[in-house]
This record gives sequence, C-alpha cells and structure tokens, in this order.
Amino acid sequence: MRKYRDVARDTRGAIAVEFALIGPIFLLLLLVIVELGLTLTTQSLLDGATRDAARLIRTGQVQSQNSPITTFQTLLCSDMAPLMSAATCDSNVIFEVQTFTSFGSVSFTPCTMNNNQVGNGTQCNFTPGTGGQIVAVRATYTRSFIVPWVGACMSGGSCWTGPRSAGGANPGTGGITLTSTVIFQNEPFT
Repeated sequence: MRKYRDVARDTRGAIAVEFALIGPIFLLLLLVIVELGLTLTTQSLLDGATRDAARLIRTGQVQSQNSPITTFQTLLCSDMAPLMSAATCDSNVIFEVQTFTSFGSVSFTPCTMNNNQVGNGTQCNFTPGTGGQIVAVRATYTRSFIVPWVGACMSGGSCWTGPRSAGGANPGTGGITLTSTVIFQNEPFT
C-alpha cells in the first residue's frame, strides 16, 4: 500500500503532461495571432495604396499621362512593396476605376483581371473620368494563409480533420479576399 501512495505523490513529469495538454492550444493561439496580424497589415497597406493612387486620379495626374493605367498601377504597387514585389502586385492586385452619375449609384461589376492584362477572365473597367465627375476606385487582393489549417478555421472551413469530418473534406478557402474602395468627386482640372 505504501508503494502506491508514493507513486501517487510523485510529481515528476507533471509539467510535461500539463504542457502536452496546453501546448497545442497555445500554439494554435499564437498562429491565429500571427495570421490576423498579417491580414490586418495587408488590409492597411491596401487601403493606403488605394487612397494614394485614387488621389492621382482626383487631381488629374493620371489622366494627363500617356499611359494612365500604368501610372495608376505603378503607384498602387509601389505602396504595396513592403509585402510583395511589383510583379506579384501587378498580377495579383485587381483594380477597377469607374465613373458614376451620383454617389448613390456606385456599383461595381464583377471582374477578375486588370484592364491592362490579357488572358481568360473578365477585364475590369478603367475610366478615370474628367473634372467634376464622381469616380470610384476599388482594389482587391486575395491573401493566402500561411498555415492552411488556421486559414480553414478563419475562412469557414473545417478546423477538425478527424475521422468524423470525412478526413477534413472542408479545408476552407486557403485565402482571404481583402478589398479597399475609395469614392470621390474629381476636382475641376485646369
């Protein structure tokens, strides 16, 4: 009986057992924090880049260039440089610029590629307008998750990949689409 009592009082290895129970939850929490931080950073950069590029349209600087789309895209992608190369931005950040008759009539048509890209898909409009017109600028970027399992949890997929979820058949989207929209009235150009 004394032998069993000694075994019950022995606390060696208790920390290892506690960490085995808490460690995975702690690691998941850290991964979620990193993923959310990167998502918010990307959204913030996209918002700033869209505002800066829209400012060029509002002041008429884009319209006065030989290649307005290239001027717009160059500024947009240079502001996204902390997260991606210019080539990645050129192919993955989709932007659309349209004019509207009123602020209440702003409605974008779905598109999958920039106006200066070729290939299969729907080209986005690029109509920067003239002085006094209402213009809406939208930039969209789909950011891939670093850890797909965490991404599945954050994008509506299945976090559990055990036997009851058909082997994890619902993995989520693998990315999150970030969108930034700026609506303004062009200043009268001189």
